[in-house]
Amino acid sequence: MVRHALGQALTVENYRVFHARNHQEALNEFQRQPADQPIDIVLLDLNPPNENAWQTVERLNSLQPNLPVIAMTARVEEHDFTSSAHFVDALMEKPLDLPLLMDTLNHLTSQAPILRRHHKTNSDSLIH
Repeated sequence: MVRHALGQALTVENYRVFHARNHQEALNEFQRQPADQPIDIVLLDLNPPNENAWQTVERLNSLQPNLPVIAMTARVEEHDFTSSAHFVDALMEKPLDLPLLMDTLNHLTSQAPILRRHHKTNSDSLIH
């Protein structure tokens, strides 16, 4: 329900949205996209049951190294970001602040890939 409401809000803001119920669906959807219509940004929940979100982030990054990733979690304190922070551009705590999410999405999708790569190495600015 939250996933669909968020998708509707993003669609209103002219984002093309693909829903995935789990990380395997996300990877499958990502790989199905035509080369001339790549996915521009990924919003990924770090807390789905029985899944390792960091493996999904690493896999997406291997498929498209400059892909911006926003990770979402309700339990920031449960995650060790020291080894995986370089794979995400932003971490947002739930419940999501929609205006902040939109600002972050707009900022990341407008940045050149080289700037995002630098941002991924700066974990001080990771948590929003």
